Amino acid sequence: MLYACYWRQDRRKIPDPNPMTQETASVREFDSYLYAITHDLKGFSRAMRVIPEWIIEDMGQSQVTLPGEVADHLSMLQHYARGMDRMLDGLTDLSRVGRLANPPAQTSLRDALDQAWAQIGDTDRFSADFSQVDATVQAPDNDLQRLLQALLKNSISHHDKNTGSVKAKAWPDGDRMILEVSDDGPGIELAYRDKVFEPLHTLSPKDETGYSGLGLTVARKVVGTLGGEIAIVDSATPGDRGCTVRCDLPAA
Repeated sequence: MLYACYWRQDRRKIPDPNPMTQETASVREFDSYLYAITHDLKGFSRAMRVIPEWIIEDMGQSQVTLPGEVADHLSMLQHYARGMDRMLDGLTDLSRVGRLANPPAQTSLRDALDQAWAQIGDTDRFSADFSQVDATVQAPDNDLQRLLQALLKNSISHHDKNTGSVKAKAWPDGDRMILEVSDDGPGIELAYRDKVFEPLHTLSPKDETGYSGLGLTVARKVVGTLGGEIAIVDSATPGDRGCTVRCDLPAA
C-alpha cells in the first residue's frame, strides 16, 4: 500500500511515516524466495560433495581400484560442489540483510571489528590495526557483522602476498560515522571499482580463486539498508598499493 506524502509550502518533502512501500515489500518477498531456494540447493550441493566420497569408499571396500581419470573427475565434482556451497552461503547472507536484521543498537565499532576479525579465520599471516577506530554506531549487530566480515575477508582473500596488513579508521561526519578499511594488497583498478560490488562478479575466474563474488555485494546491501553509501576510494598516499573501502553508518 502506498501512502501519500505531504508537501510544505517550501516544497520540501515530508518523509513517509511508513517506509514499507510496494517496492520494499517486493524486495523482501524476493529475499524470502532467495533464502528458501538457496536452502534447498544446499542439499543438492552437499550430495555432490558426499556421494563421490561414498563411491570411493565403496570401491575400496570391494577392493576395486579406481582408474586415475575417474578419481580426478570425482575430485573435480567435489571442487565445484565446494564452490557452489560458498556461492549459496553468500546468497543466503544476502537474503538475510535487512529482512532478518536485529533491532538497531548502540555498538562499539572497534569491538565489532575485533569480533569480525576473530570470526573470519585464516588471519594468521596478516596483522590488523583498528587503533584509529573510536566510534559508536547505531545498527543491527548481525548486519553490522556481515558488513565488517565482508570487508575484512575481502582484504585478505584477494591479497597477492604471503603476509599483509589490514587497517581501519573512523571519524564522524554529522549524524554519520565514516569507516574506512584498507589493505596493502594489489588494489583494484579504477575501471573495476563499481563492478566489484555487483553480484557474483570476480576479477578472476571463480573456479580458480574459489571466491563467490558476493562479499562486497553483501557489504553494499548492508550499508544501503542503513541509509549510507559504499565505494572503493584512492589510497591516502598516491601510488601506494592496496585497496581502501569507505562507507558511512548511522552514528549513535
